[in-house]
Amino acid sequence: MKKIKKLTFNPRTLDEEIVKDSLEAVSQLEKKEPLYLVGGMGIQSYFPTLLRRPTSDLDYSLVRPLGYPDFREMIKPIQEFLQDKKYSVQTRKGSSASMLFVYDKKTEDGLAIEFARRNKNNFEKRQNILQRELENAKAKIIEERTKTYRVACPEDLAIPKLVRLINSLDRTPELGALLPDSLKSLSNEDIKKTLKKIANLREETMISSGDVGLAEKLRFVSDLYDVRALAEITGFNEDYFNKIEKEWLSIDSKPELRERIFDVTLPGRNSK
Repeated sequence: MKKIKKLTFNPRTLDEEIVKDSLEAVSQLEKKEPLYLVGGMGIQSYFPTLLRRPTSDLDYSLVRPLGYPDFREMIKPIQEFLQDKKYSVQTRKGSSASMLFVYDKKTEDGLAIEFARRNKNNFEKRQNILQRELENAKAKIIEERTKTYRVACPEDLAIPKLVRLINSLDRTPELGALLPDSLKSLSNEDIKKTLKKIANLREETMISSGDVGLAEKLRFVSDLYDVRALAEITGFNEDYFNKIEKEWLSIDSKPELRERIFDVTLPGRNSK
């Protein structure tokens, strides 16, 4: 089998069969493993088709330590399910996650399923947060199917992205030019333009895969869209948002940057 690379995959949404098949494959573990979906696909779970920002992976969080050998044993039922569906599968150890690449031989395209790797010490430091996120995860039905999956709640999806936005702006101040002038409601036309901009930037990033600055720009624009859309479409539970915000100390350690990001992404919330 040829070596599969994540960056060569076309971005996808929850509407596509390979994503539905992958969600169904992982759902086999839900009675055995404390896991839930996060990341871009997790955010898509709360949006109608029009608002979904395509991405090339399914990111999962597991509430227990997970090393690469354990990962390979854990995913055997997932591999068998997908192989029965005529997909090719391949595992890979990434810098911070263990990955299962799902490859469609007909289209010569695929999808990555990622599980965050955590050793015992790392897990113990985050155990309470992970357990809280699991307890507040929402059950979703795979579209046009009967199986379900768990996904982190909107607040637990938004806060890490807000932290990343603030840290990116701190590290690369020129990204501030990408911030909108003010907060405004999302119209269908705005959504189409933004998603088209992200798609073009992603294509450029795939062509220039070694350009770190371009990749950070793509993450920044994508995160801005995800948080803004979550705020408008789902809204946030204020009490829960405030509670978990306090766990991410970096938000309040850069108050001026926090204010800039919050002012253009979160209606009704100002810097404290």
